[in-house]
Amino acid sequence: MPTTYTVQRGDTLSKIARRVYGDAALASKLAEYNGLLSPDWIRVNQVLTLPSLRILTGKKPDTTAAFPAPNGLTEILKVYGDIYRYLGADGRPTVKWETDHFGFAALPFSIPLSWDLSRKVTKIYCHKKLAGLFEQVFGAIRSGGLAKHIRTFGGCYAFRRKRGGTALSTHSWGIAVDLNPETNALGSKGDMHSSIVEVFTEFGFIWGGEWAGSNKDPMHFQYCSGY
Repeated sequence: MPTTYTVQRGDTLSKIARRVYGDAALASKLAEYNGLLSPDWIRVNQVLTLPSLRILTGKKPDTTAAFPAPNGLTEILKVYGDIYRYLGADGRPTVKWETDHFGFAALPFSIPLSWDLSRKVTKIYCHKKLAGLFEQVFGAIRSGGLAKHIRTFGGCYAFRRKRGGTALSTHSWGIAVDLNPETNALGSKGDMHSSIVEVFTEFGFIWGGEWAGSNKDPMHFQYCSGY
């Protein structure tokens, strides 16, 4: 959701636009967004609404994906690979599962690891078919001035079962990411910023925060549905 700013003595919309968005020329857009007749008509203690850069400019990224998000386990296995054929005697995937299906997506900004804040992620180890899409999503987040809303990275690839279940998690295919897990626990409403949700869903991702009851998972974004 947009933030607010209280006008201080000496402020102009141009100064505010430069400070917040890095472009003084956006003063007229900011005036229009706040219903002001002129960029010059602001007063001390006036409260302005500051939307994300992407919303303010009305610029939306090219969200054309290479393929639609698969629906259901059958399509997941067909599109991302039959992980069950790669399981070894210990019930875990062999090294070949990763060498055949995984790669890296470069991030345009670093994100602290949720379990070790002293370390920062600069790339995501994910299914190679989604590497480009993840780069597009996080690129749109950065260009929209939204990176500040991603505080920590909770992971992408992890071979495991769904929490509280027996079916494999979508993390086992490297097709999901968890963000800000410390305040977006499973079963909670969470506090995921609506603009982050908007970007991911525009690119075709499913947000776990829309799931019902104890399955609600507001930290989670996955590129598949029906599973």
